[in-house]
Amino acid sequence: MNSNPVPESNTTDPEDKSSIGSKIHAMDLRMNRLENPEHGRFEIIQKRTSFLALLIGILLSAISLFDMFWSQPRNELFRDMEEFNKSVNAVSNLRQNMIQIQHQSNNPQMLMAMNSMVSPQVLANIQYATALLPRLGDHAGIPQLLVLISEALNIYDWKSATTLVERAVAIKDAVPSMQSEARRYKARLMFSTGKIQEGRAAFQDSLNVLRGESAFGINGARAYIIADWAISEFAMGDCNSGNERIGQFIQLLQDPEILPLPRLGLISTLKNQLEQIQSRKKRCAFPKELEDAS
Repeated sequence: MNSNPVPESNTTDPEDKSSIGSKIHAMDLRMNRLENPEHGRFEIIQKRTSFLALLIGILLSAISLFDMFWSQPRNELFRDMEEFNKSVNAVSNLRQNMIQIQHQSNNPQMLMAMNSMVSPQVLANIQYATALLPRLGDHAGIPQLLVLISEALNIYDWKSATTLVERAVAIKDAVPSMQSEARRYKARLMFSTGKIQEGRAAFQDSLNVLRGESAFGINGARAYIIADWAISEFAMGDCNSGNERIGQFIQLLQDPEILPLPRLGLISTLKNQLEQIQSRKKRCAFPKELEDAS
């Protein structure tokens, strides 16, 4: 019996078709992923890290700006104030040492040598402190300025004295006694530089600041200003104005609130300074009212 072989069928099994389709679809997905990669976990972490780095950068920039515009200027101000106060203290200490030596020594040659050595140091500190003023703003007080002004007048540094006086007089929020002192030193500067009328006006301003003050013994402060005014008038040779100031001085000393020791100190200081003027210039007779005062 002849058996003929069964020919193979050309039809494809549906399962095979489905498998082939799945493989093709999977391959397409892989190709799409390669061509258009999705944002995986690494990409998300990378983006978040970049955003965090941006925030940190902004924060550091803000800190840097704060340091540039706030912390650094304040630190510079504190440093300048420290330097200014060092100069003031140096001037004060140098003068105190000189006064102590003058009272302890009767050797004029040694005193002259000491003065010639100390004066340049005082001048250097005054000029350094004056140069710092523009950077200090309103942080330089009248007491420190008065120390510098007094010594600037003693060594004839009119330029520094003028700058310091203008700064001291411009301070309006100080206590009246300090504002009065600032104007008194302005008056001394004006007399020293030959500006007599401006000096008289400044002395009057110094008194006016204290006009409304009623503290115990305040007339002692007024008498001190008048005494300084009298000395300035006699030093410039105006005997009439000087004697007029002496009369005001004696009148103020009648106030019972001025205690005996301060009264004696005011009188003896004024007498001593007028005697020095008399020994040099001999323009005016010594005030009789002052001779009789005690």
